[in-house]
Amino acid sequence: MAALDQSAHWDLAVRRAVSRVFLLSALAERPMHGYELAQEIAVRSGECCAPSDAAIYPALRELQEGGYITCEVASQGKRSRNVCTLTDAGREVLAVAAESWGRVMPHLQTVIDEAPRRRQPIEFVGTNIDSKESVR
Repeated sequence: MAALDQSAHWDLAVRRAVSRVFLLSALAERPMHGYELAQEIAVRSGECCAPSDAAIYPALRELQEGGYITCEVASQGKRSRNVCTLTDAGREVLAVAAESWGRVMPHLQTVIDEAPRRRQPIEFVGTNIDSKESVR
């Protein structure tokens, strides 16, 4: 587990929190298979929440078991793929998620706007103060 002062910790927390919203949102537009859905989530999230195979398929299985999506095998050429469709219950879940995120986002944006900025590593180019040698 990454330390709280590491971006990796927060990136993972964000991905876990919002990935299903992006997934449901993509399926609200049209049915998709897992790989296509992963690509669409990456685009919708600006690449921040691109799911791996290890993440997308368990999420789809969980949503299917909950009745929020249905998945049917469809042949595409020589391939068979599970194409997932959002159900009415899934549309309701997306609406509830959007309302919840809508309530928190303005406040989260305030925190983001007011948060101190990380100090960037200082790169010194020029004279080394201690030795008077040129540093590059």
